[in-house]
Amino acid sequence: MFQIFRIELDDEGQVIARRPLQPPYDLWDDAMALAEFDASRCDGDYGYDEARDCWWASEAGRSLRFVVEPLMVAMDAAA
Repeated sequence: MFQIFRIELDDEGQVIARRPLQPPYDLWDDAMALAEFDASRCDGDYGYDEARDCWWASEAGRSLRFVVEPLMVAMDAAA
């Protein structure tokens, strides 16, 4: 399972807010496609950051990242 997180950065590049978006996705490719869509909906520029493997955007003077992270899935105790 993969979750998209919207991360807001201050002027120095430090994280000031982090929140999950949408429900988790089964496939990394699906989550990345939706992360790109979320970045494209912001009112400023957006693009892909190869070094961080995430999408970035600007909105109302804010810097944002849309990061896809794997979620830990609870293993069945009986397995």
